Amino acid sequence: MRPVRRVLLIVNARAGSVRARTKEVIAKALSADFKLDVADTMSRNHASELAADAADRGFDAVIAFGGDGTVNEAAQTLVGTDVALGVLPGGSTNVLARSLGIPRDPVDATAYVAGRLRAGSRRSINVGDIGGRYFLFSAGIGLDAEVVKRVEGDPEAKARSAEWTFLRKALAAGVGEYRGQEPWLTVEVEGQEPLRALLAICCNGRPFTYFKRFPVDVCPEATLDGGLDLYSLRKVRLGTVPRIAWSLFVSRSHVRWRTGRYDHDVEHVTLRADRPLPVQVDGDYIGEQQTASIRLVRQGLDLLV
Repeated sequence: MRPVRRVLLIVNARAGSVRARTKEVIAKALSADFKLDVADTMSRNHASELAADAADRGFDAVIAFGGDGTVNEAAQTLVGTDVALGVLPGGSTNVLARSLGIPRDPVDATAYVAGRLRAGSRRSINVGDIGGRYFLFSAGIGLDAEVVKRVEGDPEAKARSAEWTFLRKALAAGVGEYRGQEPWLTVEVEGQEPLRALLAICCNGRPFTYFKRFPVDVCPEATLDGGLDLYSLRKVRLGTVPRIAWSLFVSRSHVRWRTGRYDHDVEHVTLRADRPLPVQVDGDYIGEQQTASIRLVRQGLDLLV
């Protein structure tokens, strides 16, 4: 790694746990060792523009202070470059930061990331690509994306309790819209027979998310250094809903259910739906798609871990 001189700190001031005073402390700490620029995001996808500009202007690293959505946006224009990405947890869940072992307190996380910058330490990870949009730990089409869409449509409830809001929306969507439905999605994985399913979740790492301190493992064998893992579920019955919850939190037995299929370490997946379905990447709703091509990008992104 080349010597680190210039660092851009991207801050999403609207993220769940970002505070102005914390931002000042972080900026002061980083400025002690590096030539630091600080930029606030102003709208959706602005972090992508800021990161692209930093790469074009010769910055050595970009640090994203916000939630998983901010980190995902910043990563979009850093994949394939030699500009490293640092993560400071500022959202409500912070899946990637927690899965990487980054301290949950943003000031402590700053010391952690700064130490990696000074030591020249970085980790090159694989990323996923769904229709030209990169994801770092998960992408999904169907039920999980429907839940994300509903959570984003209820910001007041999310602000009060992101985890409980997600759980309520998941139960409402699973029981109200997906229960008893016939599969409307065709899942195509190389070397496997096509599968008809109600949902498909592709994981580049684990966990899929957290509920409080508990990891929710849709793809328990996924790693940032391996291929993509895919979990597809064919049916959702009323009695299945509590079994799904128990398996995701405790037993991980869903990977062996006859009503589902778990594909491990794959390079490419094609999803074809009977109608446009919601899509999520790293916990952000990105719209509806009827066909989605998912591929693995090996060693696509350098992380400061």
